[in-house]
Amino acid sequence: MKQEIYRFNCFVENRPGVLARIVGLISGRGYNIQALNVGPTEDGTVSKMKIDVLCSDESVVEQIKHQLLNQVNVIEVTSRKR
Repeated sequence: MKQEIYRFNCFVENRPGVLARIVGLISGRGYNIQALNVGPTEDGTVSKMKIDVLCSDESVVEQIKHQLLNQVNVIEVTSRKR
């Protein structure tokens, strides 16, 4: 099955440990992170994360998105094929 790269755009609370939990969630389930970028937003309490993940199909993308949204410090998640 062909794998494609999907980008997850996440807005998260700017708190210690959030990045580690999100990376652990994705890599701990065996998904390969191709690229990761984290930066501030105009609101100093919120950061934006761009995470490129190698996925085999849309059901995996939806599963990752759902698991990210279940994290306490995650505010919003969108995804798209890259």
